[in-house]
Amino acid sequence: MKLLNKLIFFIIMIFLILPLVSMILWSFFSSWGTENLLPHNFTLKGFAYFFNSQDYIIASKSVVYSLLVAFISLVLSIMLSRFLIKTNFKYKIQLESLFYLPMLLPVVSICIGSHKMFLQLFSGCSGLIVILLHIYFSLPYSFKLVYSCYEIWGIEQEQVARGLGASKWKSFYLINVPVYFKGYVTGFIMAFIISYSQYFINFFIGDSEFVNFSMIMTPYITGSDRNISSVYTLLYILYGIVIMVLCSLIEKLFNKGRNV
Repeated sequence: MKLLNKLIFFIIMIFLILPLVSMILWSFFSSWGTENLLPHNFTLKGFAYFFNSQDYIIASKSVVYSLLVAFISLVLSIMLSRFLIKTNFKYKIQLESLFYLPMLLPVVSICIGSHKMFLQLFSGCSGLIVILLHIYFSLPYSFKLVYSCYEIWGIEQEQVARGLGASKWKSFYLINVPVYFKGYVTGFIMAFIISYSQYFINFFIGDSEFVNFSMIMTPYITGSDRNISSVYTLLYILYGIVIMVLCSLIEKLFNKGRNV
């Protein structure tokens, strides 16, 4: 049984790693003929093109906006989770289900359906519209993770601290945050990934100031230059990995500080 589990794990890892290895190789080589086992003609053309075209600025701005969306989504998720865990009413499950609707609704339909309304309400504020739509699609994923933690742990410890005289914010910071910090970080990362990977929202709603990494990467992927498309895909993944690693480091430092 253990051998079978190891074999299944190995097969899954192969399927996950092989496409990534192929993309990394294409990022540093310009040609790979079908008759050749390994690629040849080493080049850094794709990386030079990325930095010379200043697309790294657009990529960095895309990360910043996604971090903002993730933070707002996390705050809203905490507020919604605390409201639902504290209250008990007849249609609580139905209300909770409403927050998951954006997971099922197509991005294209929502953007087209809300385009006219947003233009009337926020004329000249395309940036605000883009952020609102990013939050709309990121919030359900963040909320699901955060609320699941609240359903497991509850808020009884925080309520006990309040009963012993701790202030509202002190009990939240000293009791709630240490208990749920891992869930908060996970919800933040998930919201970031959803926002970071959005393409159609920025393409359909945003203006020239809200071009994100997905928009500049997609044309190269659909093009014929595999070297440049692989470089952009690799850097796209790298930006996301850096954010996730930083979040994990913050979580470890936070837990380490508590254990000291």
